[in-house]
Amino acid sequence: MERVLETKNLCLGYNKVIYKEITTFADRGEIVAVVGPNGIGKSTLLKSISGIQSFRSGEILIDGKEISSYSHNRLAEKVSFVPSQSPRARNLSLFDMVSSGCYNRTNWLGQVGSNEMEFIYHTLERVGLTDFAGRDSSRLSDGEFQRATIARALVQESKIIFLDEPTAFLDIENKLTITRLLKEIAHEEARCVIFSTHDLQLAIKHCDRIWIMGRDSFSHGNPQDLIEKGAFDTMFKDSPLKFDRNLYTFV
Repeated sequence: MERVLETKNLCLGYNKVIYKEITTFADRGEIVAVVGPNGIGKSTLLKSISGIQSFRSGEILIDGKEISSYSHNRLAEKVSFVPSQSPRARNLSLFDMVSSGCYNRTNWLGQVGSNEMEFIYHTLERVGLTDFAGRDSSRLSDGEFQRATIARALVQESKIIFLDEPTAFLDIENKLTITRLLKEIAHEEARCVIFSTHDLQLAIKHCDRIWIMGRDSFSHGNPQDLIEKGAFDTMFKDSPLKFDRNLYTFV
């Protein structure tokens, strides 16, 4: 496996420590879920390892190089980030919205070439939005808009795609659709997909690796190994909730 991301003793935060001692990794072609209780620092972790937010100490390596050594354009070739709630701009077509993911490859006027246009249409087909190319992106349903944000990340052509709770505001059908799409992208396109989620069942059933931000410690590994070690019980401190190994959730 090709190691595309590695953290060593990573300490999150700026003015104060939010979370510390995160040592983990992710490989190309993997889908990785980041789980943990509310407020533990999942979003901060994703923003830090994608280069959006600074961190207190430790190392973040992208393709074996310290993240701080990359220029903005070079880092854009390596990582892309999909926030939990992307802003919706009125009167911006879906095609134009998705094409903004090519910003690091446009000419001095910010225009995309014919090859890029073809690639954008292919990407829209990949996420099932071909018929929506000319539609006002602000009028898409929540599920359609989330697929559009993923398409925008795909056209950036980065090795690693980070997503902050991509299924948080979706119904059950769309949650499953988005999760399966992310899994297909990771496995079929040899990307590394890392996303935060509160849905343990989806994470365990569809992910190759899970990062657990527990109350007192950080754990990582494949889902079954983590279940066997009882790692999910570290998510909630002094709580009567227990992880059910058969239901893949807390009871």
